[in-house]
Amino acid sequence: MGNPVRVGLLVSLVACSAWGQLHVSFDAAQFWHEQRLPRWELYYAFPDTILHYVPRQDGGYVGELYFGVQIDSAGRPVVAHQWVVPVERAKLDGQPRELIGQQNFLLAPGEYTVRLLVRDVYDSTRRAQARFVLHVRAFASDRLQLSDIQLATAITEAAADTVSPFQKGRFQITPNPSVEFRGSDPVLRLYVELYNARRRTPESGVLRYELLDGMRRLLWEMERPYRAVSDALADVLQLPLNVVPSGVYIVRVIARGGADTASAEKRFYVLNPEMPPQPVTGMPEDSLFQMSEFATYSEQRLAEAFEQIALIATPAERELLSTLTELQARRRFLFRFWLQRDPNPQTPVNEALEDFRARIQYANTYFASPRWRQGWRSDRGRVLLKYGFPTQRESITATPTQRAYESWFYSELRGGTYFHFVDLTGFNDYTLVHSTFPGEPYMPDWQQRYLYLGPSGQ
Repeated sequence: MGNPVRVGLLVSLVACSAWGQLHVSFDAAQFWHEQRLPRWELYYAFPDTILHYVPRQDGGYVGELYFGVQIDSAGRPVVAHQWVVPVERAKLDGQPRELIGQQNFLLAPGEYTVRLLVRDVYDSTRRAQARFVLHVRAFASDRLQLSDIQLATAITEAAADTVSPFQKGRFQITPNPSVEFRGSDPVLRLYVELYNARRRTPESGVLRYELLDGMRRLLWEMERPYRAVSDALADVLQLPLNVVPSGVYIVRVIARGGADTASAEKRFYVLNPEMPPQPVTGMPEDSLFQMSEFATYSEQRLAEAFEQIALIATPAERELLSTLTELQARRRFLFRFWLQRDPNPQTPVNEALEDFRARIQYANTYFASPRWRQGWRSDRGRVLLKYGFPTQRESITATPTQRAYESWFYSELRGGTYFHFVDLTGFNDYTLVHSTFPGEPYMPDWQQRYLYLGPSGQ
């Protein structure tokens, strides 16, 4: 029971922005397999910028991400599976990519405890882990049944000679572990299977697709007939979402054949910069939370978000956050954190959150270095997130006698505050060496200590 089916790792390269230190997105779905034994599919995705890279002897760089999955039943191990995803880069400042993979496991129906461990092979201090309860369903043969809904980043016709873990029949289904659809022209893509179709349906039946908002209000519906040519049928949906405001949504699939009905649904998030969330003033806080993006955050994404907001949170907020262990409680904390900072709740956009995200994006774009793959983690990124953009910024390039440095001045911060950063390595790795703000590094003679180089350039 529970022997894993190990599949090859197919990596799909998609342009994306850098996320957190070890931000790995996971999603999963269950499908029928041989002899009605369920197949649990685990999907994962991560940006290649999260890895620590080492030089290759033949040129370029290589990084590796380790995955470990342990599945227990009634305290006994059923599956212990591990794999490593190698990633090669010609140069460290190249275009970021998102890597997507999938692992399949055959499990008998029942309740399991799943433990996930992810770590950087070349930097063991960078790791993430999660634990959750998995309920594996039993697929019956005496009624219509639907599989789970699998969200996808791409759906294509599979070539005749295709060998891929993403292949399902005639389709190539590239998973969407983030359960998000982003961009100015997002498209909802999904795959679903119907079982016992010929056995329970005289000749034909109907598949009904519904799109609901976070309050479960019906926004769109469509019915598609199916012919019961076999017991197992597959269907895909690709629905443009360019007119849908950003927010949480639910897609529901209902199968009707003869006297039988089966249904499945899946929550997802739309983030369209051209379609901000609709105003929701006057609604209960719980409803606002359910419609927000925070209601879908994974543990990994929450961990990154908490690292970022710790720079601007109050001591009381940081203390409260340290006591929260439940996923839903942590999601609600983040929702309330930004709700309380919204300068104008009457508008559909939280301007404070958008400004904070703009700082993160700016730091990731301009402050990244071989040491800090995510620019917001650098000293300049930390200061930018915590205090905002400076009133004045002086940037001086390196010369044979001195290192490159930057001086930031904030006119509104305690009557005028300076931050001085020096590129100590020459690789855009600026270190905060002196500031006039209390609690920050204080070194009045920073120029003599760090800026000027000796006769040998040291």
